[in-house]
Amino acid sequence: MDDLRPHRRRHQGLRPFPQPTRTPMKKTSFFLQALIAAAVLAPGLAAAQVPEGKVQINYNRCDNNYDGWGVHLWKDPGIPLPGVEWQNPMMPTGKNDFGVFFQADFKEFSKGKVNYIIHKGDTKDQGGRDMSFDGNTVKEIWVNNGDRKIYTSLDDAKKARAENPCK
Repeated sequence: MDDLRPHRRRHQGLRPFPQPTRTPMKKTSFFLQALIAAAVLAPGLAAAQVPEGKVQINYNRCDNNYDGWGVHLWKDPGIPLPGVEWQNPMMPTGKNDFGVFFQADFKEFSKGKVNYIIHKGDTKDQGGRDMSFDGNTVKEIWVNNGDRKIYTSLDDAKKARAENPCK
């Protein structure tokens, strides 16, 4: 019986319990860091990818209230896109870190010219002007409410918002 005591085994070159290693903790720590990095970076990567054959208008409002705000889209000769009327604008396709976004089939626009007005009823954004961009060269734009300019990069839109903050 005396031979089974842990201190006696140690003297015989046997260990009573396996010695813990630090490797699992290092692996777990690395895995958690990678998981956190992916969670932080993934939304930005996903927002930057417009599906093939689509154009996207990203829209940011200072009040973050998008209820009732839609986009009126029309072809070059002034013909609305199928299913889009002034009283029935296209509602946001989804939300992203910038605000909301609207996606439309690029093939619907004559000669690639994407015509739009962001509005809520008869209240129009971007100074109430008819807006357009060339979908042949730009697949995605960013719009800050109250700003008449069209931005072709998220960084430019954020910089413009920082220079003219919401009131």
